Amino acid sequence: MEKKKLTLTSLNKEEYPDKEVECVVVKDMKAYVQYLLENGAKVKYAQKTASVSARVGVVGEEVDTRPRVERDGQVYVIGETKGKVKVEGSMIVKNPDGEEYIIEPDKFASKYRATSEKGVYKPTDGPIKYVEIDQDIAFTAPWGEEMYGVKGAVLNISSLDDVYAIQNEAFSKTYTDVERTKE
Repeated sequence: MEKKKLTLTSLNKEEYPDKEVECVVVKDMKAYVQYLLENGAKVKYAQKTASVSARVGVVGEEVDTRPRVERDGQVYVIGETKGKVKVEGSMIVKNPDGEEYIIEPDKFASKYRATSEKGVYKPTDGPIKYVEIDQDIAFTAPWGEEMYGVKGAVLNISSLDDVYAIQNEAFSKTYTDVERTKE
């Protein structure tokens, strides 16, 4: 089993230092999800319920898209990830935990609706199907970039062809568990 080092970068270096962890490299996400399920992982459902702030990005604009994670009561960011706005009209979304990401216009319109508050949007997507992970992992996300999932993060397994991690900090602040839905 291949492993690699991952640095969790402190958001408050005066109070707590960066932390280095070792993660398992997952080459086949479908097989990994099957392994989790065969070894006791419970499938759960959650609805994104938290509002987000969003603004129109400028083509070429760089956005710090490092996910935030909680570990041992402290909050860190992972990696050096920067996204670039590539499509006119793309939205830069900011979750309640502070994480930012870029969504192309059509996808944004299918996932969010405007509220009466300027720049604030409510999610409209249905519930996701997920499993929690019990180890730190590294894998290639469906969009081709390296992605990490830290212990306690969840994997969205609504589609096994589109499995991605939602870090524990973002998940706890933006999602609410719901009862199983029809599949």
